[in-house]
Amino acid sequence: MTSDYATLSPEQSVTEAIAKLRREAPDKETIYYSYVVDLGRKLIGFLSLKDLILARPEKRVEEIMHRDLIFAHVTDDQEDAARKIAKYDLIALPVVNGNNVLVGIITHDDAIDIINQEHTEDMEKFMAIAGSHETGVYMRTSSWQHFKNRCVWLVLLAALGLISGYIVQSFEGLLLQFAILATFMPMLADTGGNTGSQSATLVVRALAVREISPRDILRVLWREFKVGLPLVLLLAVLAFGRVIFFAGSASRPEGFSLSLIGLAVGVALGIQVLTATLIGSLLPLAAAKAKLDPAVVASPALTTIVDITGLFIFFTTAKFFLGI
Repeated sequence: MTSDYATLSPEQSVTEAIAKLRREAPDKETIYYSYVVDLGRKLIGFLSLKDLILARPEKRVEEIMHRDLIFAHVTDDQEDAARKIAKYDLIALPVVNGNNVLVGIITHDDAIDIINQEHTEDMEKFMAIAGSHETGVYMRTSSWQHFKNRCVWLVLLAALGLISGYIVQSFEGLLLQFAILATFMPMLADTGGNTGSQSATLVVRALAVREISPRDILRVLWREFKVGLPLVLLLAVLAFGRVIFFAGSASRPEGFSLSLIGLAVGVALGIQVLTATLIGSLLPLAAAKAKLDPAVVASPALTTIVDITGLFIFFTTAKFFLGI
């Protein structure tokens, strides 16, 4: 915010206003917008330079000023102020205090800096990177600081990932009988992670631009469910075809056909895709409801949770269909 803004009095004539702007222009951030204030410096309107140039010289400022004001409060988040400038295509946005007194303006170039900073912050939080989230400081930040910014979440998620290993260990007997199942574990993890990340990215973005809020959780889950169902059918058929046409040489116990194994893999992948889609949309909404940053939990935590649930779904579904 800057205090170098142009103000006019409602009683001034257009001629007087233009003369005042001509004198003050060298010291102002911008004179394209002039803000009309009363004796108590309360904001009551604004004028553009075009309004003044086109108006008759004897007209008074209060006769031609715009009263439909768009402004920010000093307590507003800087991202909200920048978003108003972008939404209404403003050159500058006035900022007022609790008494509606004009205290400064935010110009469009400053708004661009704010948006870049917030975008950097969201991207780094989305990948579980801590720190100040400043723009253009990658090369100026020491390797030790980069290490500290990255290690905490990675260690926590690596520890949580031990659960995945425990699940695999619990189904060791099934894997020994059906080694073919191990060849589909990477596909299951990748597909689930990618599906959940897509859902989470869209929900985090919708939360960021205030398109949705935590109270819309049922609507969001229903929408993602409708998107997830055709994805389930497509990817389940793909997995089934992968088993039928490309796994003929894989060893398997007698009495178990490729069709049965393919059905087990396809159904497991389908359930995983649907649950990953719902988890990906639920986690950011739950974080926002808990007053946490949705971007922090959306990607790193999502990947680990989807891996854990995916392995459990995969092995339990395989046991059910194969009758083990």
